[in-house]
Amino acid sequence: MHIKLAGFGILSLFLVMIVPVYADVTEFSIEKTFYTIEEGIVFVGITDQKNTMVNLVLENPNEKESYFIGARSNSEGIFETNPKDVKDIFSIIGTYQFTAFTVQKDDGVTLSLEFDGSRVLEETITVLQLNSIEDKISEIEKTITFTASITDDSITNEVYSLENAPIDATIDSTTGQFVWTPSKSYGNIEDTIYDFDIIVNVEDKEDRENISIIIKKAYDQPIIAEPVVVSEPVVVSEPVVVSEPVVVSEPVVVSEPVVASFVDSTKDPQSYVDRYNNEPTYKEWFDENYSKYSSIYEAVGLEEPEFGICGDGTKLIDGVCTIIEKTIQKPWWQFW
Repeated sequence: MHIKLAGFGILSLFLVMIVPVYADVTEFSIEKTFYTIEEGIVFVGITDQKNTMVNLVLENPNEKESYFIGARSNSEGIFETNPKDVKDIFSIIGTYQFTAFTVQKDDGVTLSLEFDGSRVLEETITVLQLNSIEDKISEIEKTITFTASITDDSITNEVYSLENAPIDATIDSTTGQFVWTPSKSYGNIEDTIYDFDIIVNVEDKEDRENISIIIKKAYDQPIIAEPVVVSEPVVVSEPVVVSEPVVVSEPVVVSEPVVASFVDSTKDPQSYVDRYNNEPTYKEWFDENYSKYSSIYEAVGLEEPEFGICGDGTKLIDGVCTIIEKTIQKPWWQFW
């Protein structure tokens, strides 16, 4: 008996673990493009978990919210509501918001439907966009005209304007007709480009199209005659004797050697040289940090010795010829 209860407890725990907390609605729409007032509207969608209960809530144009209808997704996660008479749901002309969700409305998917009194269809999102306008080429005192327009004919009450256009160019704010007759002041000795924007506005939406108008070369560059050069009469003057300049050499300034910052003036400079020659770590430290000096001698203010063969009575010690005491051998007879 205890074994059966234990087995049941394990099975219950397993079932709890595999059941998801909740599913999400991933797609939501109406089955047809639109419905007339005499038809029954059907909502369809998809959940990311199968066999899930889906709730639908609507909000009418007066922002009054109410529960609409429910449905359950099948083994493939697809759900479909039963037909509901359009006239029973839509009574006020305007926009209705439908939200499909499984547990929380805030996690649901919202669908906007427009009701015009006779039919229901998904709210269309209009995009305000100007038709492309080709660049123009013209000449001075010739009129340039074209009409700006938008891609969506269903949009109305659009307003056209210009930005950075030539001062005497105009555009009709309602029809979009552009007119410009460049005066002679716009002409030049080469082709000139005038760039500006055509703008269209509908309420808080705006679009703009940049256009370039090239005014062709209007004038030739004037030819400037070369000036006539009149030569002055040649005056023969007496030769001028120029004495050789006296060159005064600058005095040679011999700068005092600058010792390194680590040198203590109270110490014998030779002690630093001895450390450099006898302590490898000290030599490595100096070479790495005071490479601007040619040698340890220069760094401590000593003249660098000349290396070579030391003279009689001297010996090369640590790179320096040092005087040594010479032992004089006495003849054997002087030992007595």
